[in-house]
Amino acid sequence: MHKAQRRSSFPFSTKRVRIRDGEVAYFDCGEGSPILFVHGLVGDFTHFEHIASRLASTGHRVVAMDLPGCGASHKKRRRYDLEGYAKDVLDVMDALGLDRLTLAGHSAGGAVVAEAALRAQHRVDSLVLISSAGLRSYGSAAHVAVKTFLRPWVLERSLEHLAMPLLDLVLVERNAYTQKFVRDALDRPKFPTLREMARVMSDFVPDLVRPTVLDRAEAFSMPVLVVWGDADKLVPPQSASQLSQRLPDVTLRLLSSCGHMPMIERPETVAREIAAFVSGARPGLARPQDVHRRAPRAA
Repeated sequence: MHKAQRRSSFPFSTKRVRIRDGEVAYFDCGEGSPILFVHGLVGDFTHFEHIASRLASTGHRVVAMDLPGCGASHKKRRRYDLEGYAKDVLDVMDALGLDRLTLAGHSAGGAVVAEAALRAQHRVDSLVLISSAGLRSYGSAAHVAVKTFLRPWVLERSLEHLAMPLLDLVLVERNAYTQKFVRDALDRPKFPTLREMARVMSDFVPDLVRPTVLDRAEAFSMPVLVVWGDADKLVPPQSASQLSQRLPDVTLRLLSSCGHMPMIERPETVAREIAAFVSGARPGLARPQDVHRRAPRAA
């Protein structure tokens, strides 16, 4: 288990909680109604650095966790998959005494928290999906390509060289937040290792090319906030619109000229929108054409 701390500029201390097969790293700040954040593929909880303090200042307890295999959390012996990650989230909720909360996830973390929410709907007051995976079916060719090319040994040799191209792919906005994110990403701590990151990607990506969220959209009983960048190059905003048309109770927020990481590119707006949504106010913070809100269906 890695005991290394985050970079010195990260404002929250790393805590650890034991679940069924190891220790999960997390940070915890603020007091009030809890929101638990889950990061994207081979990311870590530092991705929520800029929105955590803003949400804490509005009366929320903000918790963000490193998924197993990522950041400073334990490494699994078994496969990293969607169902296992959803169980990990529920285990962390149990261990921290989070009986009712808002679950929020970015990218692959969106698919994870959606799966967790469906498994424990009575405990999830609301759900926030930020540029979420699980909305598209990529077809048989993509599935074959994933199995063929996303092998651990191939990824391990490639990840170091893919860092800058991937950053250019996911970021659109150029500001102080994204510049800091790029610097931190290129000077990341030496945990997890490239080998472990490659293993997580090889295991987990096959689950992310299936529409696991979209196919079960009608089953979500809680209000859902969908936040997206309209210039997202990984998952186009049309996918978000399609999801919003099928969710029973949804608020869709599209951010103009924003890419795949709204909580890094536009943290003030994302934090403000989440705070308003969780409080129940849900004001239209964007132009009318950018916000889609549908009332819950009659029982």
